[in-house]
Amino acid sequence: MSAPLRVAVLGRTEMLLAAAKEISTNGHTIALVATSAGSDNYLAGPSDFEQLAQDHNAAFIRGTKLDSEPATSLLREIKCDVAISINWPGLLPASVRENFRFGIFNAHPGDLPRYKGNACPNWAILNDEPHIGLCIHQMVDELDAGPVAARSKLPLSDSVDVEMVYGWLREEVPALFGALINQLSDGTLSLTPQPTDVNLSLRCFPRRPEDSRIDWNMPSVSVMRLIRASTRPFSGATCFLDNTRIQIWRAQPYTWPTPYLAMPGQVLGRIEGDPIIETGENPIRILEATLFENQESAIPLILSSLRNRLT
Repeated sequence: MSAPLRVAVLGRTEMLLAAAKEISTNGHTIALVATSAGSDNYLAGPSDFEQLAQDHNAAFIRGTKLDSEPATSLLREIKCDVAISINWPGLLPASVRENFRFGIFNAHPGDLPRYKGNACPNWAILNDEPHIGLCIHQMVDELDAGPVAARSKLPLSDSVDVEMVYGWLREEVPALFGALINQLSDGTLSLTPQPTDVNLSLRCFPRRPEDSRIDWNMPSVSVMRLIRASTRPFSGATCFLDNTRIQIWRAQPYTWPTPYLAMPGQVLGRIEGDPIIETGENPIRILEATLFENQESAIPLILSSLRNRLT
């Protein structure tokens, strides 16, 4: 490694926190930490980033306005070489980016130029993609459009859910950022521009908890994708039994052994204590479900009668 770099850490999530620690372990200086309010699915919040700043005697900013005082003066004063970022709430303008000699590098869980924007791993699972992409790109004015410095892929299969994807991101993001900062220090980093043809891109928009409501008229493959895309660290795929809201976290396809007739959502029976539920095409086996009200298991309620039907 050549001369150590002064690094700013801008954003949120436990992945960014781990990346900062990886970079520090590699001999670089964490000189500035900026963060804002977190989300329920993050395992690290503002207090963790404040502690990171204290541990490294770094300047600390809490808030989203890096392009106004007092943040602008602090950015000029600190003189960082580069910034790393994940989930900063908004685009960072050129007036902020120009404070860093090498710019700002953002980790994005999408296979750029496809899967720009929001909830990209969730959308990729729903869209039955062959893999989840992870890119570190240099920020520019447009969303997720800058040149790519590093790529990684996680193969998707019917057994991979978004909880597993986030587990992979927690390992992969710090490793990629650590290597990137070392390459910047050595002068060996290579950047690859993204294609400019908009037809090669795919923009993803945010998803809300209500988007994970199960339509039991869908075929089982679609219901399974929704469950896999909605499980932890998110709020689960939801349905109702009468007026009781249920969160489904894990399920698997099931083949009913004999001819039958049933409406979508019908409870068909149980296998080793797991409910079998009809869909629009082929049933599924629910492995884990909870009551929204108190997070107790919903399986006893679901199996309380063969007249039960989930909606």
